[in-house]
Amino acid sequence: MMDYISKAFLVWFLGFFPASEIFVAVPSGIALGLDYCSTVVWSVTGSYIAILLIHYGYEFFSQIPQVKTWLDHFSSQRFKNWIDIYGIGFVLLITPLLGVWVMSVTMKVFKMDSGRFLVYSFISVVISAVALTALTYTGIDLATNGYKMITSIAG
Repeated sequence: MMDYISKAFLVWFLGFFPASEIFVAVPSGIALGLDYCSTVVWSVTGSYIAILLIHYGYEFFSQIPQVKTWLDHFSSQRFKNWIDIYGIGFVLLITPLLGVWVMSVTMKVFKMDSGRFLVYSFISVVISAVALTALTYTGIDLATNGYKMITSIAG
């Protein structure tokens, strides 16, 4: 049981950590021997906790007048209008590429509707984790079958 907990925590942490997120957490979980479902659940949980941390942390810090003034300098009405129109697609497509930390801060600065962002970022993280798990499984399967084929030809 401790073995599972330590592996799950590592996958969770890799999903949470800004430099690695899903792209390192999923293959690491599979390499550690976690089942595919656990790998997806723990990596998504780690990434989504980061989103929630930024969401509520931003709300807390933006109540400080000096911080709010500083953050407002990064805002652009033109980009905010663009986010209001295309934000859902933007979140779904770009979150896996840029990462949840960057997207969370970006969407808070440009004042995207928080409820929509939280829902669509979750969907994006789940889809990317499942897709990465499937690609990793396919790669492992291809490598294993390729090795078997090569050894049967050579043997």
